[in-house]
Amino acid sequence: MRGAEAVISRGSLIGRDVAVKERIRKTYRIAEIDAKLRRERTRAEARLLHRAKLAGVDCPVVLEVNDFSITMDYLHGSHPEMKAVECVRAGQMLAALHFAGIIHGDFTPVNLMKSKGRLFVIDFGLGFFSHDVEDKAIDVYTMLKALDAKAGTAFIKGYKTRNPKHGAVLKRVEEVKMRVRYAQ
Repeated sequence: MRGAEAVISRGSLIGRDVAVKERIRKTYRIAEIDAKLRRERTRAEARLLHRAKLAGVDCPVVLEVNDFSITMDYLHGSHPEMKAVECVRAGQMLAALHFAGIIHGDFTPVNLMKSKGRLFVIDFGLGFFSHDVEDKAIDVYTMLKALDAKAGTAFIKGYKTRNPKHGAVLKRVEEVKMRVRYAQ
């Protein structure tokens, strides 16, 4: 599978099914700058995955990190249907990430996988560390834009149960909605 920043391939490592995410070279960038950016982003994503695990969020286990690639457990599953139970769980997971200072950067159903009855967060490629309310609100808003109203309500319910300081974030989400509405 090829995305804008990386190619993901399936492989095997010591008898385990793995996914290898390799950041691809951007030919429009100066080679030295490109290598530096890809190396930094690869390491940052591996750190985010590790911190997410420590925060109790299910995500792929990182097995190996090289300059431009991350080898992690392959998840046998599919994207969730985003029924109420998955929406509540997704809200809880995002709240746990935010509590740990992790901003996913693209928290949508496409970056969730259901495997063996559990929900996993994948692709932290646009993620970063922050405790800023605006960053958290944009993460929440991104998911809400991908859900219908009923699913969004369940998502917010889950977010509230795991984030004791949800009030400031949800208030900012409303401000973000207003800015986006008038920008269109």
